[in-house]
Amino acid sequence: MTTETDLRAEPPTSTRTMVKIGLVLTLAVLLLGSIRFARYDWSGLPIERAPLSTERQVSPECLEDIGTYTTESGRVVERVVVDEQQYMALVQYFRGVPESELQWTCLYDPFSYRSGVSWLAHWLPFDEALSLGITNLVLLIGSVWLVLATLRASGVRPRALPATGLLFTVGWNTFYFGSGLLVETGVLFAVSLGWYLLATKRPWWIVPLLALAFPLKETVGILVPVMLAWAWREHTRDPEDGKLAWAPAVAGAVAFLVGLVVWRGFLLPTPDAAWQVTPSLTNTTHNLTDVVSLVSFAVGVGPLFVPAFLQYRRMSRDEGWWQALLHPAVVGVVLTLGISAWSFITVDLTPRLMWMGFPFAASLAADWWAEGRPREWLERLRLPAALVR
Repeated sequence: MTTETDLRAEPPTSTRTMVKIGLVLTLAVLLLGSIRFARYDWSGLPIERAPLSTERQVSPECLEDIGTYTTESGRVVERVVVDEQQYMALVQYFRGVPESELQWTCLYDPFSYRSGVSWLAHWLPFDEALSLGITNLVLLIGSVWLVLATLRASGVRPRALPATGLLFTVGWNTFYFGSGLLVETGVLFAVSLGWYLLATKRPWWIVPLLALAFPLKETVGILVPVMLAWAWREHTRDPEDGKLAWAPAVAGAVAFLVGLVVWRGFLLPTPDAAWQVTPSLTNTTHNLTDVVSLVSFAVGVGPLFVPAFLQYRRMSRDEGWWQALLHPAVVGVVLTLGISAWSFITVDLTPRLMWMGFPFAASLAADWWAEGRPREWLERLRLPAALVR
């Protein structure tokens, strides 16, 4: 979604150009994702930081042993975290493996309520780790194409499109989490799809998306305030016709709340206990002093979010800070930052929680590249002709 101040000197990005950019970025995803694909860890890089083995007493009945997981094919995956252990076992759970044979002591909230990617993976004819890796890779590639289509539909020009697409695709999250055993690609795909539907003026399609996507991860609900911000912006632009924008926004909020109740109460696996995540001075101190986590967060988030922030500053000068703050893309970024701030005081610092905000940040970053000095920088680059026409 572009701002009103974009320069339109270049011709629109053609479908052919977008496809060429998408193919290049898909290859980048495959190359980066291969390094940690399904935790085969073929590179031998010592990048796993989880302990070889650890125990946690979650409840009187649930003493969880975490660290090593043996897949149904016999492959041993070492240094897994509890999230990976739960999601792999959930693949087996959905395949009908008896609970007594699953590699967990208990099933935990919130992992049971984030089992959508595991459910998708259980249909594949491979072991649970390989199936999860393939599913995550497909969801990530789908997200890349959706974001490119969103930027093109929003009027982003040929030079800004590959620059923004590169920042969205080639980074720490793609390298470390893109084809792994976690589930962030699911919510990234859902948010990318919702953002694309808004950009192409099909907000009613987001209503069923919000009803169905809760099992991917509860943070897909970020689309609700983004839709409300979109409705407000449409209303302020045209008070008469803009009234119609409130209907899909409110319907989306209702659909998400109904979906939350139905999925948690009736459809998703019932957890045995809750994995406690509460504010902790120990976690906060660790995150403040862990240089590796701080660097990976900066590397994973900064390249895309810094130009997004600079675009917000530009919008603030043009529209006023409050009006700019209510831009749907800015609302998405701010909410992502808020969720990440909460995680900073509750769990280990990680850039993967910021991933769901990448589609919004990409729209802002593309607008930043579209004019002024950033535009001049792009014009000086000798990009392949096929990617800029």
